[in-house]
Amino acid sequence: MTFSQAYTLYGPDVERIARRLGIAPHEADRRINAEMNKRHKERTAGDREARRKEYRRDYNLRIRDQLRKIRAGMVA
Repeated sequence: MTFSQAYTLYGPDVERIARRLGIAPHEADRRINAEMNKRHKERTAGDREARRKEYRRDYNLRIRDQLRKIRAGMVA
């Protein structure tokens, strides 16, 4: 059984994965942390890009509004 199969089957249960793979618990824990970090990074990569685009859009709208007010003489 591979680590991926054991992780899919047992989830983040360090002791069961270590016992099933015949490795030390600290090694199983290290592999679980690496897998969880990888999954988190994959899951949030798209979210980060979407938030950045939304921020830039909102920023541009605010700046354009301020520029319109300046040009109209509403802001000193």
